[in-house]
Parts: sequence; C-alpha cells; structure tokens
Amino acid sequence: MTVLVGHPTGNPNAHHAALAHLEAARLEAFCVPWMPSSTTLAALEMFAPMRSMTRRLGRRAFPALADAPKIQGRLGELRRLLTRTAGRGDPALPYQANDWLMAIMARECRRPAVTAVHAYEDCSLASFVEARRLGKACIYDMPIGYHPAWTHTETELVRRYDDWLPAAAMSPRGYMHPDQKRQEMELADLVLAPSAFVRDTIAEFHPEKHVALASYGVDTVAWPVARRSAKADITFLFAGPCSVRKGVPLLLDAWRAAGLKHAHLQLVGSWQLAESKKRELPPRVQWVGPVAQDELRKHYARADVFVLPTYFEGRALVIGEALSSGLPVLSTPASGVADLVDADCGHLLPIGNLDAMVESLRWFEGNRDRLPAMGRAARAQAERCTWESYRRCVTRAVAPYV
Repeated sequence: MTVLVGHPTGNPNAHHAALAHLEAARLEAFCVPWMPSSTTLAALEMFAPMRSMTRRLGRRAFPALADAPKIQGRLGELRRLLTRTAGRGDPALPYQANDWLMAIMARECRRPAVTAVHAYEDCSLASFVEARRLGKACIYDMPIGYHPAWTHTETELVRRYDDWLPAAAMSPRGYMHPDQKRQEMELADLVLAPSAFVRDTIAEFHPEKHVALASYGVDTVAWPVARRSAKADITFLFAGPCSVRKGVPLLLDAWRAAGLKHAHLQLVGSWQLAESKKRELPPRVQWVGPVAQDELRKHYARADVFVLPTYFEGRALVIGEALSSGLPVLSTPASGVADLVDADCGHLLPIGNLDAMVESLRWFEGNRDRLPAMGRAARAQAERCTWESYRRCVTRAVAPYV
C-alpha cells in the first residue's frame, strides 16, 4: 500500500508531503520534473551563463529526499528553464510541466502497489481519472484558495484597480482551465488545505467535501533572527510579486494617506502592475525587484515590520519566514496565518480595508519601542509552526485512504 505523489516544480510543501509518505514507509515515488543533486548544482554553477538558472534550480534541492524513489523529466524541464533564462518565458511554460506531470502520474498510478495518488491543483485530472477507474484514492492538495472564490475576488479587484493592471491580464486566462479545477475537486476523496482560509473557500462551493488541515511550516534555521540596532526611521518590508492580488495598490494608497515622516517601505519582488505606477511611487518607497534567497534574508534582517495586505492566498510562506526572522507582521486573514499572527506579534486587518491599513501603518511608526517585544513573540510563533507538525498532519489525514 503506497502513495504516488507529484508536483510540477518541487517546492517546500510538496517536498515535505513526499517526505511524510517516505517517513511512513508508503512512498511509491515522487514525480517531479527535476530535483537536482548537490553535484549537479555545483557543476552548473561553474558556467557563468547558467548561474541564474542554477539559483532557480537550487530552490528545488531537498537532501532529505535524495535517496527517495523519484520519477523525473529532466530534459523537458531543462528546456523550459533555458527558455526562461534567455528571457523568452511565457505563461504556457508552467502548464507544460503540469501536462507532463499528469501524463506521468496517470501512467505510474497503475503500479499494483499504489493505493492512493497525491496531486495538486491544475495537474491532477488525468491521474485522478485513472486512479478512480482503478479504484484508488485521490488526494487533492490545495496550496491556495479554491478558484471559484478567487474569480469573485478577482472581478472586484479588476473593477477597483483597473488603472493598476498591467498590459497582460491578472490571470493568464488562455491557460486557465476552470472546468479542470472543478473536475479535480469533484474526483477528490480527500482535500489537504494549508489554512482555514483555504478550507472555507472550498466549503463555500463543496460543503460535503472532506477537507483536512495541514498547515505549512517554516525552517527556523534557514530564517534566523538578526540583531537589529536602533535607528531613526522604521522600515516596512513587502516581499513577493508586486501585484493587485497581493494588495500592493492598497498598500501604496495607504502609504500616501498615512503620511509617515520617519518610515520607509521596500518592495521586494517582481513588478506585476502597470509600468506607469512604478514611475509614480510615493516618497520613501523603493522597489527593489526580485532577489535570491540569501539576499532576501538580508532584507528581513534590515527591516522592522513585514507587510502583506493580500486578498487571496493559501498560507503565505513569506509570513512564516518573516516571523522566524523576528519581524512583526501586518497582514490580512486571506494570508492563511490567522492562527499565527495575533496582537502580540502583529496586526491582522480586514481584507481590502484602506482605513485600517492607514491606521496600522501609523501605529507601528508611533510604537517603535514595542517592536523588539513583538519581534520576540513573532519568533516564538514561528518556532511552534514546524514542518514536522505539517508532516504529521499529512500522515494522519492520508492514512485512511492508503
């Protein structure tokens, strides 16, 4: 009795899901386009043109699964990575990986030992159809809120922030498959959700569906607390794609309205808004752009407050990283961390509330003496949010279906 699990890139939650099955001695194989070894990464790093791609690949390494059974599609993934490195990426590339994964998992789930298929949104349908035909369980992993709920939110955001939108739409609709998402959900025997926010978006449309909570963890060793020295101004940090969904327009509008005199705001991440808005950033705001993980740690270390006024997430990993780094957090319940962020370590604001955001920005600027204690409370929250706990939740939830 084993589980076949797959992910189109390989990210922390997928790695730990596969590790949960491995620790329970029921992992049949981890299907992933490419999980590079340390030897491969070292070899690629020697070639200067490949270094940016190597850093991207490095995020997919996971030593705990080095000896786990895997099924990989290296050549196809190498082609996609080289395309991105050459600056010729397009929205179709991730969906090519999804299609590869579905085909591989639909084939491999026929192995006699496999009793359950564990797959993710947008890359589950083919394997779920085949698993159902064979009488095997379908475990659906939802890293973000359910798509029909997002469609409603997106419509409201387009209306509210029409002038902030880039030339391309917020969602690559040519590659979106709402019917596929619906069929995947309907075929699922069990849905794994990383937060109550995700669970509630599913319940709105499928109240009968069995949903188990498995909250993502944070690597507190990888995201250490930095010693912060007293300084005249306070630094707010946003990290992630600068987009409407992440609440960046709301944040910048609130920043203008707050009129802070002793504060700075740094935006770290790709710019996914209208280019004209980048040229019109308010005073004391700096767009940094995307950075590697090592550089992001330095930004956490230099910041005083982390801010993510998002409208729609699953469980924002960046908030776990910020808490672990000793940063108070300013966010919304849509971040999926309502169980972590309380008054001791931050503020959770009503989603999309400009006035509440203005008030909170001013509060942090006016209460800088409270930030060290809030930072210690933030770290304490991060330390109870472990990947070991996540794996235990996955193991318990999946056990009846294997």
